[in-house]
Amino acid sequence: MFFANQSVQVLAIPFYQMTLSVDPLWLALAMAVPLLVGSLWASLLSNWLSRQVAPILAYRRCLALGSCGLGGCFMLMWLVPPTWSSGLQLSYFAVCCVGFFLALPLLSVSFTSLLFAATPSVQAKQFAVVGVVHKVGSLVYQWLVPLCQVSYFSSFISGVRQIGVAVALLLLTLPGLIAAWRWSTPALPNAAQPSPLTAEPALVATTSLTQTARQPAVWRLLALGALQLCGCAAVASYDFYLLVYSQHAGDLAAGATDKAWLSSLYAVAGLAWVPVLSRSQARWGALTTLSWVFALNALGGAAKWWLFAPDAGRWVLLDALLCSVAWSAMVMLLPPLLRQASPTATDPQVSALHHWLVSISAALAMILSGFGLTLLQFSPQTSDTSLPWLRWLLSGGTVGCSLLALWLLWQIRRHLQPNLRTRITGV
Repeated sequence: MFFANQSVQVLAIPFYQMTLSVDPLWLALAMAVPLLVGSLWASLLSNWLSRQVAPILAYRRCLALGSCGLGGCFMLMWLVPPTWSSGLQLSYFAVCCVGFFLALPLLSVSFTSLLFAATPSVQAKQFAVVGVVHKVGSLVYQWLVPLCQVSYFSSFISGVRQIGVAVALLLLTLPGLIAAWRWSTPALPNAAQPSPLTAEPALVATTSLTQTARQPAVWRLLALGALQLCGCAAVASYDFYLLVYSQHAGDLAAGATDKAWLSSLYAVAGLAWVPVLSRSQARWGALTTLSWVFALNALGGAAKWWLFAPDAGRWVLLDALLCSVAWSAMVMLLPPLLRQASPTATDPQVSALHHWLVSISAALAMILSGFGLTLLQFSPQTSDTSLPWLRWLLSGGTVGCSLLALWLLWQIRRHLQPNLRTRITGV
């Protein structure tokens, strides 16, 4: 699921924008609009899954179907003829994105629903494992661009196409099919467990998805997630441009390699933070854990101004030590908190709500990122005047979003503490 969320953008920017010269704002819209359409489809899918007599079987079938759809569309994305005009290339990419992001909810909603179907103690362990898998995925995905540039391939375009096929088959389709085939729900203690293929839904929804999202605890948690997944993600995309054009004078290969090393360190640091987050959540609760996470993220945001300076060199790698924990926390702590804050919603509805948050945030992050580049009239020729503004956006945006997240956590703790448990498991 990690590669389904990340792999399109990481290849689309160097392939379509930096190689085929597609406009960055239109490229962002070509990814964002299908992502928004997919988020609307997720709510319809959740309602259908909530009515299934054999929900686990339905989840597994959707998981398999979504994995195949994602893999097929991802392979097609990179087969666009380079001789086409930019408009035709953009249209081709947009059509592939529509299919890709319509298949994504089948994978995301069904997989998260399977996680929610577990007992609370098992669920906490499963989300910790998901956090580890996300960090391992992030260790790999930023190396896709450097891999496409190795001498084995005749050109960068040829490398993208062949790496795209490998990612589609080995990282998008195959894991989903294996999970759908092998998944089993742990038995509940001291109780008879019905067959996972014939079990009745554990809960009949008493509220709609929009009603659930309007609940005070839920919308504050959604806003909290959006600040990181949309706000911080939008400005974080500028680090690639700073590495390429500020620290390496426009050398795409060198900048992509540095970005890969930085992302790898993000992954390693994120893995190291997983047991720390688990222990902190178990001892002090999720809200307290998120408080120190965003305080550290704000500190890291302030440091970005110096870490991404033209002469920073390898000091830029310190960015991962300060800011990686926030991304791990979003994977480990936010979905279970949404589940606890929505007691009248079904598992598919909460899964769709989480998918909606991730999709809308990612879409808006793409649009905001592209809009910022267009507003600054960024291009390789004007980079000298635009790069200081990108540093301000990268640093100030991270600090601002982190401080707003701390304010939201204070609001949740002050007004909703009796109704929202701060621990993911236990009383």
